[in-house]
Amino acid sequence: MTKYCIDASALIDLGERHYPERLKLFEPIWASLYDGIDNGNIISVDYVKMELERKADDWRNDFLIRADQMFQINEDVEHEYASVISDIESLPDLPMNKARDRFLSGADPWVIALARSMDDCAAISAERKPLNAYGLGALCSELGVRHLNLVDFFEENGIGQ
Repeated sequence: MTKYCIDASALIDLGERHYPERLKLFEPIWASLYDGIDNGNIISVDYVKMELERKADDWRNDFLIRADQMFQINEDVEHEYASVISDIESLPDLPMNKARDRFLSGADPWVIALARSMDDCAAISAERKPLNAYGLGALCSELGVRHLNLVDFFEENGIGQ
């Protein structure tokens, strides 16, 4: 069964921008999300949790308590992270710029590493930046990781149908 490694950008889009959990209309989305978290099919890394914790509000605090078990890191992910960084360093189309520094200091390379460390795992994000701006989706494509946006994830899992 496919696993999904979700980035902070997708979680923020879900909870704060487009599909607020407090609205009854979006209950099917949140029920599916929490089912996936509970059964271990929707996962993320501790670095995503730290990004969410930076802006404390009621929704983030409630979500982090409810979904705490989804955030993980282990030795396999750490080894894969080193491989991801090495692969990024070898890509000729990636400039040295502020976007690179931001990318390397954030959760995104860890999300890619977690997805690459597992069989049949896709990364989910809301970012649409191009490769030279270190967009997660573009980098996933370059590094051989399947990437989905939220709508693709919903369609693939029959959420809202």
